[in-house]
Amino acid sequence: MQRIFIILITILLTPVLTNAQKWKRNRVEYSFGLGATNFLGDLGGRDQVGTNGIQDFELRATRMGAVLGYRYQLGESWFARGNFNYVMVSGDDALTEEPARNARQLSFRSHILELSGQLEYMLVKQKSGHLYRLRGVRGKSWFRFEVYVFGGLGGIWFNPQSRNQAGDWVSLKNLNTEGQGLPGGPKDYSGFTVVVPYGIGIRRNLGGNTRQGMWTIGLELSMRKTFSDYIDDVSDVYYSDGDKSPLAIAEAYGEEALYFHDPSGLYNEGGYTEPQQRGDKSDNDAYMMGIISLNYKIGRRRRNLPKF
Repeated sequence: MQRIFIILITILLTPVLTNAQKWKRNRVEYSFGLGATNFLGDLGGRDQVGTNGIQDFELRATRMGAVLGYRYQLGESWFARGNFNYVMVSGDDALTEEPARNARQLSFRSHILELSGQLEYMLVKQKSGHLYRLRGVRGKSWFRFEVYVFGGLGGIWFNPQSRNQAGDWVSLKNLNTEGQGLPGGPKDYSGFTVVVPYGIGIRRNLGGNTRQGMWTIGLELSMRKTFSDYIDDVSDVYYSDGDKSPLAIAEAYGEEALYFHDPSGLYNEGGYTEPQQRGDKSDNDAYMMGIISLNYKIGRRRRNLPKF
């Protein structure tokens, strides 16, 4: 009797144990994605006094990005992923009707290269099984989507640029537009910074199996918190040394640096001896990404054992 009971339990549990270990057959996945990006910083923004984060979203500043990814399944619900991202971001005071921000006439764009790693947790798992549609026969309608959340850590390289009076793009970092390196000015900023990516994603199975490989399509919405306020080359105040004021920038770095310090000319020609607000150094820059990706999970074929 005891032996029969053990046999029955084994028969009942075998499918469960087999499915529980099924994920181990396909752990590696590659992905490529394209999508939209948007910058949240000091320049441009909505028609209001500058606010932090998503509240300052300006649709017309949307640009594009691309993602290459490698994903590895750690467990039934946990994944690790490495990403290499290209991101274009921009901001322009001409896009806002808030008087003070619009009057600055500052603008920028920046190419961003990002290398990051993240952990994903599956909230809703994608069910597998045979889907069939036969006349007069009811088949099981499986939920073919998976929903996940993620967070991670990475690093980016950025290079803010703006157009000069001739319409050419000029890199701003070495122009020291806020008086970097001058008496009373800020320190030079780095073109590298740490980022914290986090967000949510959804995927749908396009077909395939554990032996041949599986294709999925996904949509991922994410935010990148950065630890720099100079992705747009704007952070603190218009430079003033209390004497020559912004003209010291022209003497040290040239007329082009003076122009990008204040394209409007309102501050450069205003004769101010006290620093006036140019940006908001209390809030670091951030950017958002919305990516549609095509993903391929590598199949694992069973080895054919020799026959005797």
